[in-house]
Amino acid sequence: MPSFADRIRTNLARRFLVSIKRASHRMPVQLEAPAAGRILVIAPHMDDEAIACGGTLLLHKALGSEVRVVFVSDSSSAVRDPVIADRMRAIRRAEMLLAREALALGSIAECGFPDGSLVQHEAAIATRLADELKAFAPTQVLCPFPVDGHADHQACALAFAAATSAAGWQGEVLGYELWSPLWANVAFDIGSVAEAKAALIGLYASQMADRDYASAVLGLNRYRGLQHRVDFAEAFHRSTPAQFRQLAACLDRL
Repeated sequence: MPSFADRIRTNLARRFLVSIKRASHRMPVQLEAPAAGRILVIAPHMDDEAIACGGTLLLHKALGSEVRVVFVSDSSSAVRDPVIADRMRAIRRAEMLLAREALALGSIAECGFPDGSLVQHEAAIATRLADELKAFAPTQVLCPFPVDGHADHQACALAFAAATSAAGWQGEVLGYELWSPLWANVAFDIGSVAEAKAALIGLYASQMADRDYASAVLGLNRYRGLQHRVDFAEAFHRSTPAQFRQLAACLDRL
């Protein structure tokens, strides 16, 4: 039987989805090709960039886009034992550096907020992300969709929404899906890089030890491709910063 906390989270997520369904369920999903630009990726953990949008980032690599990834948490897997947590951080950082090389990332940032507790640091994360928006001046930001089914991902989405206002940033937001499918309105054909995406995720060997993220997310990508008659697609919710703030506010109210 689900715990009381699990039932509360389920009910809140359901209310959030109902609150935006009227606006989103009729949205046509456009299959497009990514355009070269300055791309900022907000990754709550080291591996989210590969799992959620690794295909799109590989396409940007081919385009020569300037891509920067901000890793928000320390990726310690919320382990309480400090010795084990330090070991996990070192392992995942080494894996991230391999992924960085594979993606030819222009730059990265490591914020180091405590894994599993990002909701307690939303204001500080928002300040850090606002600084990133001002300094890097991206044309597009890829970040978790507000209702993605992980508390750290939701915290990053809400912090980013606040950061867009604080920074006065005007660009395009692509909310990505990882733990929860979203109502997409744009998708990118990643068929040409699907195998490379699987290999990219495989670089995070510590995370693949007990869960086959590559097969799972490529199954989602294959499903997303059905609508457009392509083999694999990554789907996103595209919005303006103001629209994204409205979506985030729905979750915050709940």
